[in-house]
Amino acid sequence: MSALTAWQGLEAAFRTIANLRGITLGEPTGDLDLPAIYGAYQEFTRPLRNSPPARNMTGMHHVFACRLVIRWVENTNAEMQLLTLLDAIPDSIDRDPKLGARIDSGMAYCASGVSGFATIGGVLYRVVDYTVEVIDKRQSDG
Repeated sequence: MSALTAWQGLEAAFRTIANLRGITLGEPTGDLDLPAIYGAYQEFTRPLRNSPPARNMTGMHHVFACRLVIRWVENTNAEMQLLTLLDAIPDSIDRDPKLGARIDSGMAYCASGVSGFATIGGVLYRVVDYTVEVIDKRQSDG
C-alpha cells in the first residue's frame, strides 16, 4: 500500500462522519468549510524489511497527523462541537480498519489525540491533533 492509497482510505473513512464538512490533504491556506479535518503525512518506518523468518515480507508503517478544526467564536458551541466530533474521528477508522479493503494484511487506527488551539491564516481555531497509523504487510517484490 502506498501512502497515497492510505490517505485515500482515511479520507473515505472521514467522509462517513456526520456534520464533518471539510476534508483536505495538507494545511489549508484559505477558508475552511467548518468543522473540518485536514491531514498531513508525518513519517514512515519499515518494520518488516525482509526480516526472518518471513523472508520476502515487507511492511510499511505510515503515520499521518490529522487535525480537526472548529471555529472558535462562541466558546460553548465550539466545545460542544469538539466533544461531539472528538470520538467520531477514531471511530470512523475503527469501523473500517482495512480502509475499504485497501489494506490486505495490517490495519489503520487512531493512536492518540491532543486538543488545543491553533492560528490558521491569522484566525484562532479550536483543534484536536490526531496521530493516525496505517500498518501494511505484503510480499516483497525484491
